[in-house]
Amino acid sequence: MEELSKLGFRYRALFPIPLAILTIIFANPTISSLIYGSILVLLGSIIRVICLGYLGVKSRDEIPNIANLITAGPYKYSRNPVYIANTIIATGFVITAFGGYGMIVTVLVSLITVIIYISFYNFLVIPSEEKFLEEKFGQEYLEYKQNVPRWLINFKNIEEKGRFRFLPVFRTEYWTWIIIIALYLIILVKGKIIKI
Repeated sequence: MEELSKLGFRYRALFPIPLAILTIIFANPTISSLIYGSILVLLGSIIRVICLGYLGVKSRDEIPNIANLITAGPYKYSRNPVYIANTIIATGFVITAFGGYGMIVTVLVSLITVIIYISFYNFLVIPSEEKFLEEKFGQEYLEYKQNVPRWLINFKNIEEKGRFRFLPVFRTEYWTWIIIIALYLIILVKGKIIKI
């Protein structure tokens, strides 16, 4: 399982590709699904930008590679806010793309998406990441891990380490925004909301 987790961590950036393909194939957006889905995509994107502003460029490597344990910003509340943000973004795309199939289908596909995303991160990414952090930061990480939950929100007051920097976000996230915009355009054209 450890080797599988290392692979999951290494290739985590490729994980959204099957969902992107499915949303393109089955895209049937409505104006209301576009609005509701876009709210989630925007919310998830804002959370993601804030997270990566604290984490920095090195967090995007195929192997865990950070210099300091970050416990400030969103990392004060959850140990994995980037994965929460990614799950929110994916759910937003599902709502956008599947809105034309009706409320029941959209909710069902959204729930399946959340379950798949949380399961992927929980079992195939986070174990490798946590092992690295335990080895690198030792007791400091173990205390952080004890006080801040993996997914849910922490309400305890903890020492905050780290600061937000916009430059790392700008260096790494422009591709994310290009992909999000391209996916939106494809879904909207396929759904005939935008006509070319």
